[in-house]
Amino acid sequence: MFNDPLNILYVVLAIAIALLTIFVCVALIYFILILRDANKMMEKVRDTVDRVNNFVVKPVMLVSSVVDHVRPLIEAALERRAESQQHSKKRKS
Repeated sequence: MFNDPLNILYVVLAIAIALLTIFVCVALIYFILILRDANKMMEKVRDTVDRVNNFVVKPVMLVSSVVDHVRPLIEAALERRAESQQHSKKRKS
């Protein structure tokens, strides 16, 4: 069987290809596990972002919206107050 150098070359090549295939399979398994862990981490990040959005961003946007609606009323009340103070100063003079 191993009497010809060409046969020895073929056996060595077959063993090398088999070892290379095993190495590629193991590397692929590790790569898949890394991607799975990254996917789990992304799910946790999404959950955290959703919580921050629900507990921080939405209330801030709600307060901003309320302030935008109330601001004209407050400005109108301040203008009326300033006008009434000016009228009362004119009457005193």
